Amino acid sequence: MIIVICLLTKRFKTKNINATIKKFALENDCSPLEFTFNINGVETYLKNVSQKDFLLYTEDIFDYFNNHQKMINEHVEIKQIFLITIKQTPKNIIKLDYSIEFSPNKDSVHIVLYPESQIPYKKYQPKEIYLLLLKELNNIKALNNILINIFDNEMKEKLKQFVKYIYAGKFIKKIKIPLYIGIEPDITRESRLLFRFLNKKSNHQVIEVAEDEILVEFIKPLFGKNGFNAFGEIIDNFYLKNIDDLKYNVDENSIKIIENSDRKIYKSKLKGYVHLDDKNFYVDNKIEIESLSRVQNRIAKDESNNIEVIISQHDTSLDSLGEGVELTSETININGHVGAKSTLRAVNLTIDGATHQDSYQEAKFANINRHKGKLRCHDAKIKLLEGGEVHATNVDIQNSLSGTIYAENVTIHQVKNNLKIYASNSITIDIVSGEDNLFKINYKDIPTLISKYNYLSQEIEDLKYKLEGAKKHSPLKVPALKEKIDELKVAQDKITTSSMNAKIIIKNSFRGLNTIIFTLNNNEELIFKTEATTYEPFYIVESQEYLTLHPTNKKIAKG
Repeated sequence: MIIVICLLTKRFKTKNINATIKKFALENDCSPLEFTFNINGVETYLKNVSQKDFLLYTEDIFDYFNNHQKMINEHVEIKQIFLITIKQTPKNIIKLDYSIEFSPNKDSVHIVLYPESQIPYKKYQPKEIYLLLLKELNNIKALNNILINIFDNEMKEKLKQFVKYIYAGKFIKKIKIPLYIGIEPDITRESRLLFRFLNKKSNHQVIEVAEDEILVEFIKPLFGKNGFNAFGEIIDNFYLKNIDDLKYNVDENSIKIIENSDRKIYKSKLKGYVHLDDKNFYVDNKIEIESLSRVQNRIAKDESNNIEVIISQHDTSLDSLGEGVELTSETININGHVGAKSTLRAVNLTIDGATHQDSYQEAKFANINRHKGKLRCHDAKIKLLEGGEVHATNVDIQNSLSGTIYAENVTIHQVKNNLKIYASNSITIDIVSGEDNLFKINYKDIPTLISKYNYLSQEIEDLKYKLEGAKKHSPLKVPALKEKIDELKVAQDKITTSSMNAKIIIKNSFRGLNTIIFTLNNNEELIFKTEATTYEPFYIVESQEYLTLHPTNKKIAKG
């Protein structure tokens, strides 16, 4: 005899048993875990190709569902409404420890029962245990919105065998019982989800993609025969078309989706770096990594990619940028050291660590903490030049131990020893505390200015050729061409005569022997060796007969 003490009891008609139990528990200030339920009846509603709405099915349901072909042909769909009694009980008679396994298309469902389940079979007859287990399995099915009393013949047969196992003492390992065996679809082409951007990852730590590049492609399945799943739904191309699709939050601002009946394509809206984590899928212009090694090699192909690369290595004994790495991007920030034989190219370059003496950097704007390598840029800001080489238009350095600078304008706070500066316009230094430094004004020592001069010469020659043609065929174009040629010649003259307008300013006293040189366009030089004293700015003063290096008495006769 079974005795159960009931505290709260109420009957309901519901499509969602879980929601109903939770609401009833809340109304009574109880936990849903305190309640169980009995299924008193089931109403099965059906619709098919001949009826658009779900109608209560009152005929022999078993005959209908035994005819699988008829169900498929009529595109049957089913919903069930449960008549239940919710009751508050101190303890369930049976407590199953289980997990549920759905097939990929949800056309079959199995329950895995574990030996830790509490089944008091010694207190009951096998038939009673069978009925209790059948009730429990149907309750589990209903809670998971799985159809009950339909496609469950195998469940009942397997359950009978399971009861025999229990009484034979053989329930010592997990056992799988089918809860629902529906109609399996016949798929002639399986769906495929292709992460095409990952094909670029073989030798790269990070993945750059172009605008309008295909990132992911979902190929939808094709059916030879439809199926029927555990939730009362027909399994056809419409049902399965997205079942294996991308399960991420796709950022619509950076990724566009193009879909038709055959496939679904995810394309990048912009050039950038692909981010794919547990939940989100997007493209942006920021890359954050701890280090980059030669194995990963190059991130991008050109510096106009609008990508910001951030490399942060917190272990100061390791290089953020490994040996032999090539890295090209619009913005690069390295919070660490740069290894040997590495190459960096960027519009904006920031290095918080040191560059190796065998490394190379190229940028429009560079900001480097300690520089030992070779740098080419437009504007360079360096905290400590430590034997490195700099080619730039403008250079601003806090401290220099040694090195070589080729630039139009150079500003340095403090210079120690063995620094060579080749400038065309200006050299400004607060303190020169050491010796054997060279401060030289000569545009011919600056490769970028020589290249610029040669470029201007070629442009002038091209314009002269056009001018000759214009004089014969297009006289109206002659004035504009002559004006352009004159402008380019002025630009050339500004380069070749730059030493006549250049200045070297040392704000504080020299503390030893250093060399000041001004080179004229004819290659003659005004050379001065400094002493431990203060000097006014150095520049050339022109008189009728001489060119004199102020504030010294060094002079050259004008030819």
